[in-house]
Amino acid sequence: MIAGRHRRALAAALTAALAVAGCGGAAAPAAREVPARLRLGVLSPSGAETLVRLGAADAIAAVGDWVTWPPELAARPALGSFTAPSAERVLALQLDALVTVASAAGRRELAELAALGVEIVELDTATFAGTLESISRLGALVGRQREAAALVDEIRARLDAIAASAAGAAPRSVLVVVGREPLFVAGPGSHFDELVRLVGGTNVAADLGAPYAELSLEAALARRPEVLLDVSENLRDAPRGRQRGEWGKWPFLPAVARDRVHFVDPSRLSVPGPRLPEMAELVARIVRPERFGEPRAEDYAPLAAERSR
Repeated sequence: MIAGRHRRALAAALTAALAVAGCGGAAAPAAREVPARLRLGVLSPSGAETLVRLGAADAIAAVGDWVTWPPELAARPALGSFTAPSAERVLALQLDALVTVASAAGRRELAELAALGVEIVELDTATFAGTLESISRLGALVGRQREAAALVDEIRARLDAIAASAAGAAPRSVLVVVGREPLFVAGPGSHFDELVRLVGGTNVAADLGAPYAELSLEAALARRPEVLLDVSENLRDAPRGRQRGEWGKWPFLPAVARDRVHFVDPSRLSVPGPRLPEMAELVARIVRPERFGEPRAEDYAPLAAERSR
């Protein structure tokens, strides 16, 4: 069981990992007739960011508890978590559709809402490909196909440019920590793994067989990462920046010995969506500062005006 003080940060970091077979991955829908006053409930943080980026913020009538960004949505009514949205609020707000995370959790609640006529749109943003597909799906949902296509093209071009700048560099091993007590790390099939590989890093947890998995401290230390990226906490007093923190207890770790331990607020890296290029640029500065420059102080901090619920 995840300790209480870390549950919120870990849940944000694992949002992209909750997709399961049969819950998402459908092809982008064809163009559809969009109601003049489309009313959406958005439980997916990535979905919320995408819709605002597409210029469809007015279609968002309510949001889930994990939607703390962008600030344009701060005054929207709350619907609860994506695992247990309030059916009463969904119906009272006369929502046309519910945009949520593709997950095995909350299946019964979503099925009940679907039976009542609420369209359920499940997004699988666990990977880069899933994130880009989700942008296209949301563009079709709100009649912004052209804007969605342009955004997808922009994201791809920027990611390709970052990969090209990192090409040819010697491999550098990285451990991404998404939860503590117990220790959870990012493995294969996660967008964190893709971010690390994009900038020429090697994920030392790539053999775990799951996008996010528990790892013993002993096993983590034995992998001797050269870079340690810790996004496990979003508390106000959590460590931020390039510092050894609790990892300083193990000076034999290459990441500690070479001063490459980075504590980043999870809001910066844990919600794959329109900000994928910014995430890649930050990971590039952390893993490849000799090519991309050192991270800036603001890179480690929470998103400005992020809302807490």
